[in-house]
Amino acid sequence: MRTIVTLLLSCAVLMLTSGAFALSITDSELSALNFTVNPDSTTDTSGPNAFKTFGMGHAIANGFLYVVVQTNFPEAGSTGSDSYTSMTHFSPGDLYLNVGGTFQGGGGSVYGVATTSHGNVVQQAYSGVWTNVSAGRLYSSATFADGTFEQYQHNFPSATPDDGDGNNKKNSYPTLIRSGSLVGGDVSGVRYRANGVSDPWDWDIFYKISLSALGLVGGESLQTFWVMECGNDGVQDVFRNPVVPEPATVALMGAGIAALAARRRRLA
Repeated sequence: MRTIVTLLLSCAVLMLTSGAFALSITDSELSALNFTVNPDSTTDTSGPNAFKTFGMGHAIANGFLYVVVQTNFPEAGSTGSDSYTSMTHFSPGDLYLNVGGTFQGGGGSVYGVATTSHGNVVQQAYSGVWTNVSAGRLYSSATFADGTFEQYQHNFPSATPDDGDGNNKKNSYPTLIRSGSLVGGDVSGVRYRANGVSDPWDWDIFYKISLSALGLVGGESLQTFWVMECGNDGVQDVFRNPVVPEPATVALMGAGIAALAARRRRLA
């Protein structure tokens, strides 16, 4: 019996310390959020309507960054052609995050949140072994595959956002995590949710990431970006993490306001 109890305790400690689970994202917590959404052009999609992306937004609450992607692209993926094959299966892209930089301009600290669990699913364009990533998990020092529809910006020269490489015959959109270091702990999650309202898109992809896991304390610039595997119709959101007053500062402000109110009462 003692051996069994010891084994169970050891397993519990391992689960707590290994960060074995992605965070859940519930309807109730989403309904309490106020997303700031950056709409995407509706005229820069190549091919079927399933590849259209409508916008990307963010909300910050309770120590977490929430990101939403508005798209028609299904969680199970879709088939189509790219610059390497006439017909293949495309996967949903992973979430690209850059703290302090952009993928177009460089710099910053790059993170990724896996949308699905995968290894190298872009073998038509990439050889070799990738890091096996798990859906909803956060990866630091992340490197990404690029879009496989190389002529995208050649066909849509006014597509937004620009991929930043100055070459309209190469697709430099970051699509899927190739490598990265798993960030331990229960610090992130993902949820694909059918859009049941009258909006024109079919799916909302929600991501939830701990601010502390990204090293955010306030005032940092962030870029989030998403596109499916082929790199067709990407969407980005660039914003600044607001500075939150320290508790001591809030207390001093409260004391100052109270003192001012008391002084006004005495003068009255």
